Amino acid sequence: MTALLLSLVLTAGSTGPTIIEDDYAKALAEAKKTKKLLFVDAWAPWCHTCVFMREHVLNQPAFAAFQKDVVFAGIDTEKTSNSPFLDKFPVSIWPTLFFIDPSNETLVFKWIGSADAAQMKGLLQAARKKDGAVHEADALLAQGKSQEAAEKYVASLKSEKGDAAVRATLSLLNALSSAKQHESCARTANEQAPSLKGTSDRINALTWGLSCGLELPADLKDREALLASLVKQSTGALTLPGALADDVSGLYELLVEERKAAKDDAAVLSLSKAWLTFLEGVAARAPSPAARAVFDPHRLLAASASKQLDRVIPALEQSEKELPEDFNPPARLALAHKELGQLPLAEADIARALTKNTGGPRRVRLFDIQASIFAAKGDLAAQKKALADAIAYGKSLPDSQRPNGKIAALEGQLAKLATPAPAPAPAKK
Repeated sequence: MTALLLSLVLTAGSTGPTIIEDDYAKALAEAKKTKKLLFVDAWAPWCHTCVFMREHVLNQPAFAAFQKDVVFAGIDTEKTSNSPFLDKFPVSIWPTLFFIDPSNETLVFKWIGSADAAQMKGLLQAARKKDGAVHEADALLAQGKSQEAAEKYVASLKSEKGDAAVRATLSLLNALSSAKQHESCARTANEQAPSLKGTSDRINALTWGLSCGLELPADLKDREALLASLVKQSTGALTLPGALADDVSGLYELLVEERKAAKDDAAVLSLSKAWLTFLEGVAARAPSPAARAVFDPHRLLAASASKQLDRVIPALEQSEKELPEDFNPPARLALAHKELGQLPLAEADIARALTKNTGGPRRVRLFDIQASIFAAKGDLAAQKKALADAIAYGKSLPDSQRPNGKIAALEGQLAKLATPAPAPAPAKK
């Protein structure tokens, strides 16, 4: 999605708050002058939850009311001009919502993923709180000390009640997941989710819990029973009233992944068909092309899992037509056409995506897709060039945006292609 389009969506004709886009210095100065908390939405145009938040949540009237206490800013993490912000506040999961004290430019709280208006109110209250065990835990989590934060959140739950306890529970799950305490995360979510009355709160808890559950070791004694309970609760949550569509879709994705891991092909097909039908329904009700295209990445996943890729092609073509400057629709078309074996179409799709993408870490991924298409065609020279282009471009990015793990993997691929295949063993006489 282009910056121009997002600007039009979020300002002209919008009923949400004024968002200072891609100018952290300006937002910080404004927050200092007005003595308000600084909220920064760190997002990426390829991230479905990020764009969902901007198209379906942050532009709503309920969020405009927070402007009396908060300066809102948005940082597109794909733009190299935003690397100074990312040097100070690294992002590894999208979206990340930062709450910053402008007086000393310290991070007082951060939230991973989506939040509805009710949750946002609680997050702002949490960010303003200056004492207590939850505040100490928030500070530790903001510093990346996930294990210590988790211990503090557990202690805080002995005294906190109401909204504060709910928010501490969700932050505890975040901390446990970040600390790779997957068993504790899964058990906590399984135990606490039924008591969470807010729809978004319960779905968020189950999302953390089920994602952790998928990481449980195979030899855990009650692994199957714990996963079965999380799956049952998550399946029930799919139809909770008032749920954010993106949250529901995220649960569908995890449920499909769980059934894939269990090698239950029939359940994968059934779930993914229901997922795709759900997404088609919410997309049809979207108020604008940009709001509709939010659902494209998950529609592609659901269509692939349900073996109905032909069903998503028209939607992706429509998105490219309606959002002609956005690189995402042709990139997704490339993936769909490649999986369908329609390689000339896939090659043309990814070429268009590369001309529309003006830079940023995602460009590395686009070259990687291009290389995979050339590999499928058997064009070794073109595959090598695409990999080399990906590596060179990735290395040119600022430190805070350079995908070092991805670059290393691509270098490994290229090295294998450059190594001559071993000569066949001589036939035995």
